[in-house]
Amino acid sequence: MKKYMKALCIAGILCTVALQAHAIDWDWGVKGGMDFTGSSYKGLTSDIKVKDNQGFFIGPMGELSLPLGFSVDASVLYLQRKTKFENRENSSTTNYVRRSIDIPIYAKYTFAPFKLFGIFAGVGPSFTFDIKNDNLGKKLYTLIDQENPAPDEDIFNRKKQVSLNFMVGVALFKHLRASINYRTPLGNITKTSKEGWDAILADDFSSKDKMWQLVVSLTF
Repeated sequence: MKKYMKALCIAGILCTVALQAHAIDWDWGVKGGMDFTGSSYKGLTSDIKVKDNQGFFIGPMGELSLPLGFSVDASVLYLQRKTKFENRENSSTTNYVRRSIDIPIYAKYTFAPFKLFGIFAGVGPSFTFDIKNDNLGKKLYTLIDQENPAPDEDIFNRKKQVSLNFMVGVALFKHLRASINYRTPLGNITKTSKEGWDAILADDFSSKDKMWQLVVSLTF
């Protein structure tokens, strides 16, 4: 009798493992979206203001679906952000553009009582690496029509950023998802002393990337 019970227990464990393994799935797809807000800039003179922040991102993604509605979502995105600065005195403007590779990773939970519709939430880090930026100091001195004392020096000197992201969204037909993301940086992007930049800085300069994002993804 004990042998039969042991055999049944082993068979039950094997069946459970097989079912759990079957529940694990991997999907490839594409992800893209828009940034509604971008970097904050502190320390600029009163003559310079941020008029607009916007951006977009797109790239491949993969999602590992686990049992009980859990999943891991990772992507490699081309991220481009543009900030428009305005000179209050004459209303002239200039655009500062940053181009980056962004790698967000989310732990997600999806509640989908119906096969065609579900809601999900997720949290996770993102790792951003700048690949090509405009020179911000050069842009701002051009904006105020003054000579740049250090034209080759870029006051945006940090080329990587770690952020924490939160998302909520809806899933349609299993493969189509739309979400609203909030991204908050873990530390300043840049911190620069006012010294030597008196024409464009009223105080020590710092900047952070806090962004609201609209994200759409399609898996195959």
